[in-house]
Amino acid sequence: MTEMSVEMVDVSDLIKHPENPRVGDINAIAASIKSNGWWGTIVAQKSTNYVLAGNHRLEAAIKLQMATVPVYWVDVDDQQAIKILLADNKTAELATYNEELLIDLLSSVVEESDLLGTGYSDADIAQLLDTLDIDFVPEEGEQPRLDQRNATTCPECGFEWRVGPRNTIEPV
Repeated sequence: MTEMSVEMVDVSDLIKHPENPRVGDINAIAASIKSNGWWGTIVAQKSTNYVLAGNHRLEAAIKLQMATVPVYWVDVDDQQAIKILLADNKTAELATYNEELLIDLLSSVVEESDLLGTGYSDADIAQLLDTLDIDFVPEEGEQPRLDQRNATTCPECGFEWRVGPRNTIEPV
């Protein structure tokens, strides 16, 4: 097994991979970093300083004027580096969501705080609720779901809503 180490590296020493086909939302990533702090590492090719995973996090770090970021260096040839770059982009894209769990998590975040730094908006929640084709009618003895009992208020516009039957959004 190869020794794994992470070190703090000056952002100016890293190079966005020139062949990265993925386009990221730098503003959303920067908002997440501002709200949640930095988590994870950037993966970079030791011989070229090219970023293989985390190109957009690097751009967000630069936008936020961060001096250093944690980097995991990999000692691979250029062909393997491209495969890592492609795999990082594609495997993230292949993931799916448990939509019921996602709406539960989003609802709990909104109840306690706001969506700032999550990458989600109220419109995303409305679209997600619209795509779910499940009645959230509790079975006998179960408590109703929180998103049916409690109103949610948009922190930006003040619109109040709750989840209604068949996942409709009902104004409060």
